Amino acid sequence: MLTTGPGLLPNAYRVVHIAADGFENRILRGRIYHDSREEGTAFTGLSEMILILEKLFDEIHYPMKSVDHRNFTGKKRWDFKAETKEAGNSSLSPERRGKQADFMLHVKYRYHATWQGVIVQSGTEKSASFLSLMELMDFFAETLGSGVRLLGSGLGKKMCEITVRSCEGCQMGGDVSHPALPKRRTFINEFDLKEEISWMLDPMPEGEMQKRIILPRSFQVAVGNGSRATFVVRVLFRENATWQGTVTWKEKRRQVNFRSFMELLLLMYEAVGHMGEWQEKDGGEEPDACTA
Repeated sequence: MLTTGPGLLPNAYRVVHIAADGFENRILRGRIYHDSREEGTAFTGLSEMILILEKLFDEIHYPMKSVDHRNFTGKKRWDFKAETKEAGNSSLSPERRGKQADFMLHVKYRYHATWQGVIVQSGTEKSASFLSLMELMDFFAETLGSGVRLLGSGLGKKMCEITVRSCEGCQMGGDVSHPALPKRRTFINEFDLKEEISWMLDPMPEGEMQKRIILPRSFQVAVGNGSRATFVVRVLFRENATWQGTVTWKEKRRQVNFRSFMELLLLMYEAVGHMGEWQEKDGGEEPDACTA
């Protein structure tokens, strides 16, 4: 197997095969394959895919992460157990091919609590470099047929309330409300959520002001998955092709700074996915208060 230099990982070892089996309602479903594993790992939803890949990158020590991901406990992240499926030996054998598309993902760096790298759609000339998960999401949306939805002029410096309910497992879905809107805006996946928040933040100043600008706008996120969890999200900056700000879990009165949209997704996903463990750890006692 070819290598890029003495002591470095083989080229194939750096690449992850994502077999996309479906993108109905923009909920990404598929399997993840890597040379370090004989089996593929199934996922439903973008957030679950991110967690699986983050665990894989940590196990193979490539790419090395520049920062540790945060969570509401301030301690080590809970272990994530993923379902596996049997697979063949070749990365593009019939057993491993995606029902809708196949992608070769090479995440080269994990700076700013997000990903940078290159993705190629197998069997086509479609490829793209990305500086963050948000840019990678745009590639998936364009390639798998839904496209990036243009929502028109934004609301500017306004607040919105986002109610997120579990579609299946911990797949995000819900609706967005705002006093300026006659109806609630429904979303059923992370792609919709990103675009709805972007719309609330727009319009964005042009030219050099796009590089750094304080955005004092907040979002309330309520997640229902057996138990209710409400997150207040404040986006303060848009740098490194992603977002930075604070997220407060109101019921637990805990606040964490997030450095990317990917980190924000993982914070909410893991918090809601481990509600039962949170209740056991808290023992019915309220944690220390923090301010939003």
